[in-house]
Amino acid sequence: MQLTSTTDTETSQRSDRGSFLARLNNPIASGLIALLGWLAFALARWQTWAAGHISLFVMAGHTYARHANLPHVPSKGYDGQFYYRFALNPFNWHATAYGITVDHNYRYTRLGYPIVAWILSFGQHHLVPIVLVAVNLLCVGIMGWLGGKFARESGRHALWGLLFVVYFGLVISVGRDTAEPLADACMLGGLLAYRHSRWVVAAVLIAYGVVTNEPILVVPIAIALTRLWAMYRRQARPGLPDLVWVLPGAAYVVLQAAEHVLVKGKAGASADVTQNFTLPFKALVPAVVRDFRLMSWTHLGMYDINLIEFIALAVFVVAGLLVLRSTTAPVHERVAFVGFVLVEMVIASGQFWDSVFGDGRTYIDAFLLAVIMLLATPSTRSPAAAAADGSRKFTVLATNRVVTNKYLGILAAIAVAALIVVARRRILFQ
Repeated sequence: MQLTSTTDTETSQRSDRGSFLARLNNPIASGLIALLGWLAFALARWQTWAAGHISLFVMAGHTYARHANLPHVPSKGYDGQFYYRFALNPFNWHATAYGITVDHNYRYTRLGYPIVAWILSFGQHHLVPIVLVAVNLLCVGIMGWLGGKFARESGRHALWGLLFVVYFGLVISVGRDTAEPLADACMLGGLLAYRHSRWVVAAVLIAYGVVTNEPILVVPIAIALTRLWAMYRRQARPGLPDLVWVLPGAAYVVLQAAEHVLVKGKAGASADVTQNFTLPFKALVPAVVRDFRLMSWTHLGMYDINLIEFIALAVFVVAGLLVLRSTTAPVHERVAFVGFVLVEMVIASGQFWDSVFGDGRTYIDAFLLAVIMLLATPSTRSPAAAAADGSRKFTVLATNRVVTNKYLGILAAIAVAALIVVARRRILFQ
């Protein structure tokens, strides 16, 4: 009787655990967990480093925002001060407005995030700092929800979608009012809509992502390349799917043209290229070498954290590249992944790689697409593929790779460890 009773109890516990996980196998669960987790970070940063002043998230500095009606940080400030400036009035394109002077002309073409904040704050300037934080938190929650959908479509548990929101760069986005959460929520939503042939929805979302943060332009370029190649091979004809790359491209061109006409100085696109791009690996390699050379063996300094961030990002990117042929992700998503690696990492300038202040927030799209590649790779090898393994030579980009849940768990642990290190740093310090 005792043995029977114990066995029944263990079976009941296993059943309860199974049913609990089954209830969490829902994109809504991954979205809520993402929202609550990042809300906890925002509250901790607000009450610790910001000492209860939510306006400090804007990171207004004494160089460009000297006369802004905001508390200032003891530095030049950060990108959030420019998003805040346009959130007060996204249609005021004067060089200086509300005490804040624009540093580079490409700021005028990153209006998606300020426009949302301006609408939700009803033009009330005192609400803008709160709304900027709230929009980012909501968008991180949406990213978690969309991640759950990507995971379910790949035959995995929805909670694997939380990989989309454990990127350490989001600490800067949420903690300093920058546009990545909104831009990437639009990008992920657009990619998912494109998978389901919802062409208009995909076009609108990706276009809004582009006018929020221009690196998202890599996605419509990838779609254009794959569509045009299919037309060349006579496997497709022009049609509504082409709206998904035409509309974002047109939105980018129109906004750039408006900026060129209305704003004096170097065109935004030109300033963007000259400031943010360089020759392949010219900035990346020296920066990593510098971090290794200046790392500390006695305490966790900024160069040590830089290395932790680089290693975590590199692990995901390399893992994504290794499954490029075996993943079931659509071809345009694979092309976009390679494009983001090139644009955000390989040819990114020293403005990003020499920084110890941005915590890699600008590499987030390469990370997200790597996660999509990994989730869409089969978790088990088919019997036919397993039988053929012995006769195949090893290739770096093999067609029969698998990504088990154990492998994903190891990657998740690396990402979470890096996130904890960076989040702790930004809760305590600027």
